[in-house]
Amino acid sequence: MQASPPPPPTSSAAKMLYEEGETHDGLTIWTPSNPYRVRSSHRRARICVAITFGILMFGLGFSAGGFLHAIVFPDGSSSIIKIPSFLKSSDSFEVDNSTLIRLSDVGNSVELEDTTIVSEEREEEEDEDDDKGKKVNSKSSEDEEDSDSDSNGEKENEEDENEEEDEEKKKVKIEEESNKKKRRGKKEPKVNSDKSEHEENEVEETEKEEEKEDENEEESEKKEKVEEKVEEEEESGDKFVKANKECTNITWYSSRLPRTAEPIEYELTLHPNLTNGEVDAEVTIRILIKSETKLLILNAENLEMVSYEISKKGSKLKADFIKCEVMTQWAWKFGKRLHKGDHIKLKIKYTSQMKSDLQGLYFSTHLGTDGKKTKSAATQFEPTFARKMLPCFDEPNFKATFQVSIIRNANHIARSNMNLLMSKEYKDGLIKDEFEKSVKMSTYLLAVAVLDGYGYIRRLTRNTTTPIEVRLYAPEDMLVGQAEFGLDTTIRALEFFEHYFNISYPLDKIDLLALDDFSEGAMENWGLVTFRDSALLFNERKASVVAKEHIALIICHEIAHQWFGNLVTMDWWNEVFLNEGFANYMEYKCVDELFPDWSIMSRFYAENLAFSQEPDGFLSSRAIESDDDDSLLNLFDAINYHKAAAIIHMIAEMAGQKNFQSALIEYLNKYAYDNAIGVDLWKIVEKHANLQGTVSIPDLAKAYTTQVGYPLITVERVDDGILVHNQTRFLFAEGDKAEEKRGDWKWPIPISYRQDSVRNGAETVYCNICSVSVTWETTSNDWLLLNTGGVGYFKVLYDSETYGKLIKELKNNHSAISPIDRSMIIVDSYDLSKTSLLNISVYMDLLEYVEKETDKMTWSIVSKQLRTIESLIEDSDYLDIFQDFQRSIIMKLYESLDWDEQGATPNQKRLQVDIFAVACRLRIKDCTKQAYQRYLKWVSSGVRNPEHHMIALMEGVKQGGTTAWERIWKAYKTAISPSEKNNIIGALTSTKDVTLINRILKYCLDGKIKANLIPRVFSYFALNQHTRNTVWKYFKSHFNEFHVILGKGSLMASCVKCLAEPLSTENELEELQEFLKSQKFEEDGQIKMEMTYEQIELNIQWRKLNEAQLGKWISKWDERRRTLYRRKRHRHNSRHIVSAF
Repeated sequence: MQASPPPPPTSSAAKMLYEEGETHDGLTIWTPSNPYRVRSSHRRARICVAITFGILMFGLGFSAGGFLHAIVFPDGSSSIIKIPSFLKSSDSFEVDNSTLIRLSDVGNSVELEDTTIVSEEREEEEDEDDDKGKKVNSKSSEDEEDSDSDSNGEKENEEDENEEEDEEKKKVKIEEESNKKKRRGKKEPKVNSDKSEHEENEVEETEKEEEKEDENEEESEKKEKVEEKVEEEEESGDKFVKANKECTNITWYSSRLPRTAEPIEYELTLHPNLTNGEVDAEVTIRILIKSETKLLILNAENLEMVSYEISKKGSKLKADFIKCEVMTQWAWKFGKRLHKGDHIKLKIKYTSQMKSDLQGLYFSTHLGTDGKKTKSAATQFEPTFARKMLPCFDEPNFKATFQVSIIRNANHIARSNMNLLMSKEYKDGLIKDEFEKSVKMSTYLLAVAVLDGYGYIRRLTRNTTTPIEVRLYAPEDMLVGQAEFGLDTTIRALEFFEHYFNISYPLDKIDLLALDDFSEGAMENWGLVTFRDSALLFNERKASVVAKEHIALIICHEIAHQWFGNLVTMDWWNEVFLNEGFANYMEYKCVDELFPDWSIMSRFYAENLAFSQEPDGFLSSRAIESDDDDSLLNLFDAINYHKAAAIIHMIAEMAGQKNFQSALIEYLNKYAYDNAIGVDLWKIVEKHANLQGTVSIPDLAKAYTTQVGYPLITVERVDDGILVHNQTRFLFAEGDKAEEKRGDWKWPIPISYRQDSVRNGAETVYCNICSVSVTWETTSNDWLLLNTGGVGYFKVLYDSETYGKLIKELKNNHSAISPIDRSMIIVDSYDLSKTSLLNISVYMDLLEYVEKETDKMTWSIVSKQLRTIESLIEDSDYLDIFQDFQRSIIMKLYESLDWDEQGATPNQKRLQVDIFAVACRLRIKDCTKQAYQRYLKWVSSGVRNPEHHMIALMEGVKQGGTTAWERIWKAYKTAISPSEKNNIIGALTSTKDVTLINRILKYCLDGKIKANLIPRVFSYFALNQHTRNTVWKYFKSHFNEFHVILGKGSLMASCVKCLAEPLSTENELEELQEFLKSQKFEEDGQIKMEMTYEQIELNIQWRKLNEAQLGKWISKWDERRRTLYRRKRHRHNSRHIVSAF
């Protein structure tokens, strides 16, 4: 257990010498701030004396000058200094109370330098001094004096103004630090406010003098280390240098909004023009002032202000408007303070321009079967894109209600979160739809849609507290025959979650909207859930069971969000796992309830725990909880979806499923329509769990959500017992960098284990966080298996004796070990073989049993692993033998399956598809023959089996050449089913013809293939070893064109990642880095590129560790195979000789 951290330095001297850095587990790192801060105290004293003397002389001179000026110019005028009229009187700069302020008249912002920002109160005080007490006749000044009863006519001086700005800056730092500590459930430290303003100014002046002296010395160093300097500035909290320079009028230097005000209600009127993309809008925000302030800040991005009006109790308030684009903030600076409890109303008229960038309010384009294009408008606000449609407090913990009105053409459909209240004629033949006031919710859940050419089908729920209207909207030519499954699944999911959470769905309707253009799978907007069309529409005759399961999981995920995320929302995005992790976990429980014959929970281990452990074993991984407020898009990844779901599953199993359900019900009731942090939930789970052990739920959750990565434990047999020891962070990479990243983190580990002698259950022990090792006695000397059920989020390295016994058991009686446990053994041994911890021969020995395997999930894992290995040994001299090995382990299962006989269960159907795909990839003759026959049947009669159709089309392209490719491309252009289009893309990319490869890539650029499908094109190309070089060459030569279409973020990086991940040599890595060196990616794209580089480095490491070792193993296997073949042939010949006699 770590010792308590020392207290932070509090003295003025300490803060002069050191800067406060990052905080890790309560320990704050203080470092020397800059070289010039560690100079001699004598020199510092001399400078302080000089500055003090200078200030005194300046004050004396200023007083004498003022006295003489008053004598010479008693009326306040001067022939020497000409003061601008707008500074002498507030009348010329005051808002006309009878009209709105129009920015077309006064400009976008009042951007003055810091030294010229003078409040109205300060101006009045100067006028009073100059006029020797004469009263200024300003109507607005009188109004403001009357409204501020606490001031009694007193004016603030310049020192108060400066002090206020200093206080604002300190408030930012204190609040940001407070937020970070709150996220982890830590208490806020007391703020030392004893330091006087004079001391702060003195220190600041001293530092400036010293910095000036060192400027020449540091200039060359700064030029060489620009990037390092930026990183240092970020670490010291100075992240917004650019904002400070561009937005000098705002004293709030943070991307987070201040907590001095919060929205109560938005009234939004929106008119999106689907012809030219122009949006005219007006929003009125009712705001509650939470603490005294002169500054109001909210978020806005790519919006153009037309006019604004601010009022309190019907009286208009005057404020200067400042626009800070780099911070996506709009601010108003008031002449007089707003007080706690004040209610103000902010009314803004503004315009914007819709784009096709899949963010904010954007265009979605549908190409109909008749070739006609129609445009609709839809929204995607998560995480911070609501500010692109309306000025708002765009953070999840600023919840409010929304009253939405949409102006549209008469032939269009408008939808929003709530039901339509009324429609009325507007003007010029337009219609204005007014929607009911929403429930209290976060801005990212607001949604609107204006649809052209859409239809819908509707049904009501029967088994919910009150009937809920469910509508599914889709383009009219895609609606018939594809909407029923999505609609039915949504209704059943609503009924399931109402029963599970024992809380009624809060709204009376929910819309499901299928969009052609959508960045994600779906988005859980409250009452208006948006989907990529392929994630919602399902055609029984044309789509496979794989697509059906995918759609069901996504729908259940989004309906789970209506409670986890919408009703109760995480306080900040650093704990987005409270939304996404829980929705990912609950989607499996929902589908398991709705479709029990799918056995969906048997896939949870592979699709969540094993899936997330791969990126979580990278050096570039991160903790589930993150304080990086500048890269929010990066939080929506495998860590927050799949790892978080695996951790939640582990905690639920520890607590007991019934207890866990009771805890969720209490949590949702307690924080309904509010925000929560992870600690809030874990404390409630702990209360319901009643664990009899030394590990608490909050401690375990904290370890797995705040620490990067996951543990590896080593298991070995000792005399009469089992020893678990050497807990360490698992990393794929090796070397000094890995050791540095590994750290000294520890996790409490719930270990369930099974032995051969105990076949009817598993026992559980805890590897405590403080323990070096744990031992338990056993009399059995047979095989041993830890982490049964794949529940614990860790990996296990066994000793050679235990591996030998597991290999033997799998070969002799693999069914004695459950399918999930078999999958886990394969996954862990494969991952460990990528390092020097386990020889790859152990993995290959374990793998030989799979010729008897019939479990779909295990085969899915194995086929992916073998394909990856094959891509890494393409240049080896034993590739053919390795492919023979794959054929040998799959042949028995392939021969047991019938192409014309569909599986009885979804899992059997999925197994068929996987095995046929592998067999055809390995060019097993019967498989390629059967697939091509089905392609010809589709060509002649249109008959298809949706489960095998993609395999048949791929074989058609491989054997049918250009003619087949053209025919399949024609089918793509007329396809209605999104799933069918995805299958066709897979077939088109299976060609070896360079001309056809370039054609499909050209179609990506000219719009024939939509932008959000381009990464899918590249992912399929990456699976075709014959096309990689051609595709990469084309991609590089048209890089800028793809950049324009895909942007500089995640979509573009995904394409590069698909093409680059198979690379496995130093030269290839250097070539890639050199090419991309001049290419700039946004933050979410850059992180993907870093992971791609790391993957290539791991490929290089794999080849160094395993290429020769695998070659030896394959040679021995080949020799065994040949020996066996000779023996069989000898026996066969012997029988013939005997029969001849």
